[in-house]
Amino acid sequence: MLRNAAAHPAIPPSPAPQRAERLLVRGGAAGWLLVMAALVVPGTLGDQGAPALRWSAVGVLVAASAVAAALPLERVPRAAQAGAAWVAVLMVVGLQLGLRGAAPDIALLTAPPLVWLASRHDWSALLAGIGIAAATAIFAWLSIPADTYGPIAVGAAILLALGVKVLTRQGAETVRFSSLAFTDPVTNCPNRRAWEFELPGRLQAALGRDRTLAAAVLDLDRFTAYNEDWGHAAGDRLLTDVATGLRFAQSADPDASGLGYIARVGADEFGLVLEGQSAAQAGALVHRLDLPGGCTVSLGIAFWDRHETAEDLTGRALRALAAAKRTGGGRVVVDDGAGARVNSWLDAVPAIVARSEVESVYQPIRDLRSNRLVGYEALARPTGAPSDLEVDGMFTAARRLGVSRELESICQSAALNGAHRLLARGGSLFINVSVGSLTEAGLGAMLEQLRAAHLRPAQVVLEVNEQVTRLDRFAQACALYRRAGFRFAMDDVGEGLSTIEALAAVEPEIIKIAKSLVSSADDPGSAAVIRGLVETARSLGGRIIAEGIESAADAARMLNLGATLGQGWALGTPARLGEALVRAAAERPEPVTAQAPARQLAGPVRLAPVRPRAG
Repeated sequence: MLRNAAAHPAIPPSPAPQRAERLLVRGGAAGWLLVMAALVVPGTLGDQGAPALRWSAVGVLVAASAVAAALPLERVPRAAQAGAAWVAVLMVVGLQLGLRGAAPDIALLTAPPLVWLASRHDWSALLAGIGIAAATAIFAWLSIPADTYGPIAVGAAILLALGVKVLTRQGAETVRFSSLAFTDPVTNCPNRRAWEFELPGRLQAALGRDRTLAAAVLDLDRFTAYNEDWGHAAGDRLLTDVATGLRFAQSADPDASGLGYIARVGADEFGLVLEGQSAAQAGALVHRLDLPGGCTVSLGIAFWDRHETAEDLTGRALRALAAAKRTGGGRVVVDDGAGARVNSWLDAVPAIVARSEVESVYQPIRDLRSNRLVGYEALARPTGAPSDLEVDGMFTAARRLGVSRELESICQSAALNGAHRLLARGGSLFINVSVGSLTEAGLGAMLEQLRAAHLRPAQVVLEVNEQVTRLDRFAQACALYRRAGFRFAMDDVGEGLSTIEALAAVEPEIIKIAKSLVSSADDPGSAAVIRGLVETARSLGGRIIAEGIESAADAARMLNLGATLGQGWALGTPARLGEALVRAAAERPEPVTAQAPARQLAGPVRLAPVRPRAG
């Protein structure tokens, strides 16, 4: 056992049991069969049996014991192990009937399966075994009238099993309940808490071994979509199937090379410890998993440099996994450690949150007909980072680290700070919010932030940019915020992040068409979707914003399809507050498309007011 195992006995073993478990299960089964064979050989279990029958039974039992010693019985589900114990009781009765066994032999052979059930299974499994033993003993007694001691022997074995159950129950229940905190209830694997406790000990133990050690994180690609398509019960079965596949790939000897430890460390992620394995061998392990059609997995691997902490090693594995996911999934990516802790969001986010090192850049939103400003979207950037930096990884890392709500609050404060100067001539400020912050953080905190920033709710559009799952709660939150004067925008509509059902429930004032739809607007299907969204917005009394306007041609296409507002690099690049103020002061009415009308408006325009909503 590892040195840290004794420090917290409640931590469950890895799904593939360790050496002691293997010896107990395989050795117990093989030993019981050999004892039965030994009782048959001298004839003590069968003085009246025919020699041919006796030696045939011996051969079968010895062969069965060899098979039991070779097969990974410890990996068989516990329910199947209980079934094997019940079969063992039936075997005793079969030998009693065939070979006329003596009462001591019957007691000797019946007691081990029942004691096994008493010590390793719950009361229902034990009572089932007792019922089988009692029924078969009565059957044997009726079949062999002269055998009056057989039922007494079976009764003694039953009493022994009950005594063991009573004596061991309290200790077993204590261990079981204490281990729940370290066990994933779906897959029965160790959970993230167990992983964080186990991995440092693994690294410490590996110092004395001359072989590589790597931490890997395996992720099920498109698992959310699988849950939505097939239901959460099917998703749980898929997780269990993956855990079972990993369990059978795991090395039974904790000191041997191979897959040494498994834990479920996320919703659809498994942490793996690989010893003496190359990246190619780890990839082959993943490809051997039997997954339903269309399901793939991604794997991020980080080889230990024999100096870094377990937390750093896990962070590098997650970084490699993120790289594998960015390529579309179904890939194995290795982080070799070169510059591993430089520019890693997983390393940078804790400091960003702790020091509130976030600032906003503001991208203009314009009327495509007049090229006039109607507002700005506030985009978060780490302090001092380039304005065009991609920050999706920052928010992904925050979710992994459990600080997404804190990061969102910092980003909102940065977006609001000084924004009243941008809106002095009118317009609206779009800030990104999560569904969770709307439904849980509360309206009061948002209003307090606005007061500190000298802004009114009517100047702010709350932009929801993630999948909405609890439509009822989200709609209630939107109604509450709307009564306070806020408006809502659904972001990336048409890219799978929002649904028609969410649009119907929330009735947003703004619908933002996803960049992917805008870039493919020449396609008849995309054009039809855009026209449908334009009509939806009109029926709700709202507006459409086309994102990703990269050229005058994009703006012209969107105008032809009915979109009147746009956002993109052709309309203005993101800029920090000072630069955005300079640009706003120098605004000249220059349309970006030849289709813009001749009439020009003096100064920025406000978003058109929308009809009031009930509730």
